[in-house]
Amino acid sequence: MFEKALLLFNGNENQEKIQKNLELTSGVLASYIEKLVIIQTQYKGHTEKICENIDGEYDAVFLIGGDGTLHECINGLAKLNDPPAAGILPGGTCNDFSRALHIPQMLKRAVETLINGTVRYLDIGKMNERYFANFYGIGLIAETSENINENWKGLFGKVSYFISALQTFTNTSPFSYSLQTKEEAIDGEAVMVLISNGNFIGTNQLPFQNNEMDDGQFDIFIISEGGAALLREYLNAKNPFVWEADQSDIQHYRSSNIYLQTSKQMKADTDGEIYMETPVSIKNLHKKIPFVVPNDMLPKR
Repeated sequence: MFEKALLLFNGNENQEKIQKNLELTSGVLASYIEKLVIIQTQYKGHTEKICENIDGEYDAVFLIGGDGTLHECINGLAKLNDPPAAGILPGGTCNDFSRALHIPQMLKRAVETLINGTVRYLDIGKMNERYFANFYGIGLIAETSENINENWKGLFGKVSYFISALQTFTNTSPFSYSLQTKEEAIDGEAVMVLISNGNFIGTNQLPFQNNEMDDGQFDIFIISEGGAALLREYLNAKNPFVWEADQSDIQHYRSSNIYLQTSKQMKADTDGEIYMETPVSIKNLHKKIPFVVPNDMLPKR
């Protein structure tokens, strides 16, 4: 499938986990790829630095990591004129973007699926001068990420996200926003604004259909104070959640270009990383980056 590929893994993980992950992945990749280079990343931002400096050197970059690792990778590859294909091998807490790509969450199955998969060019988002793969959100979603107890995260993984979410939803504070798309201007008060490219957050699939990551459009959700109860119901749902499109407390729009500002500067969650703030200009970069995906991920266009 590829002649030259790079395998990146987080060198800050414990050695037992690193060894296990490499045993599960490197042998499979090496049996299909003529030249496989394995690099251990050393610090936050290292993945991005590596990826922005590999123009033309590799056909593919495989990542053992979660959404934060992918976020770094995307911010490196997006700077290249002809980026290599990105293959996500789930190794994080939530692995939301890999879930959206239908990649198996067991590492061995993931690498076997991708090495027999296909390459598809997918959209990513540009937010001011940075990039995101899965989502950009303010309000409850950013507060939830900030509230996650790192000790819980290490012990309980994705469960910590749900605990934090439910705690945050009990104390919601609306904010004023103004949102301009190519099609219309929207303003009001909300407890959360979510601009989504993928359709998984905190391991939960978002309750809407027909999401595609190569259509040049973002899904925009504006949740009012009353909508927080609906989100709580969604997190607690034991049966499939029924999405009512006319829910007045959750507004849904679609657009490729968005300008968002708030009455006061607010922190934003981007792919689970918090470092951006409002105001922000967001643009859909249509089919910007190739990804290695399972053969059945999306219908061919």
